[in-house]
Amino acid sequence: MAKRQDAISQYNDTKSLHYKQILNSAFGGEEQNNAKFDKISFNNARQTSFKQLKQDHKATRKLSDDILNSDGEVIEEAQYMVSESPSQFKCNKPLQEAVFILDNSKFWYLNFVYNFFFKCVDMNRVHFCNMDIDSMYLSIAGSQIECYKQGLKYVIKDQLFYDNRFKELLPWDNCTVAEEKKLMGITTESQGENIVCLAPKCYSLYNGNEQNDDIVSLVNRMKGVSEKKANLTTNDYIKCLNDGCNISVTTNNLQMKMGVMSMISMEKSALTGIHNKMVVLSKGCCAPFMYGINADHYLID
Repeated sequence: MAKRQDAISQYNDTKSLHYKQILNSAFGGEEQNNAKFDKISFNNARQTSFKQLKQDHKATRKLSDDILNSDGEVIEEAQYMVSESPSQFKCNKPLQEAVFILDNSKFWYLNFVYNFFFKCVDMNRVHFCNMDIDSMYLSIAGSQIECYKQGLKYVIKDQLFYDNRFKELLPWDNCTVAEEKKLMGITTESQGENIVCLAPKCYSLYNGNEQNDDIVSLVNRMKGVSEKKANLTTNDYIKCLNDGCNISVTTNNLQMKMGVMSMISMEKSALTGIHNKMVVLSKGCCAPFMYGINADHYLID
């Protein structure tokens, strides 16, 4: 974290992005230990036949055939990829730590919402558009005179409470990078005049009005599809929301099979408006997944 803060202070975007990737991958790489659950090896036919007899064998995939010379002699043996699930493995960090991080992040998220946000902000002028495990997207009805980059300035109902506590969680004008990116803190990633949220991590932030056809896209996010290759616009998000349609894109990927590299074209659903991370109720509001509870168990006034 400190190295990323230094990189941002030095306006070194390359280093900043590098350390950001390290931070984002630390949970999966160090806590979950996914690499330890599967053991992948590349073998010839003889080695593969022995490994297939073991109890921890999971799957085998042939990568290439035998390569023969002009005399019919084998100069390169066929290669196989064997996946094994070892009965024992060593974790550098306990699995309980990963579970604690997930639970602790939710605790601090709710701590910010209930013990700070709800107490000092007029929620009649703020709408939660979308939420994820570490982010939230808000629509704020602030001043119509100032530009959209006004934050919570005009929706605070308890100014004294806000002034006494906001520096513990939020950045402020002319603060340092360390103060802006502090642990357990909240910072603003992007701001705009309008936002269309279809599902968690699937939204479009834009300026302008679709009725006047002067939309300027600021941020477009989607899951499972490259944002640069999809070439989707804010109008696609609006169309998906209003019409409930499915917008698909064609993606090209390189794939090797039997030693042959091929270009595979696949059609994927980029925007669907389908939300499968929570129970969606009839009026569009959402509720968390709970064992034995479905949408029919909720009463909506």
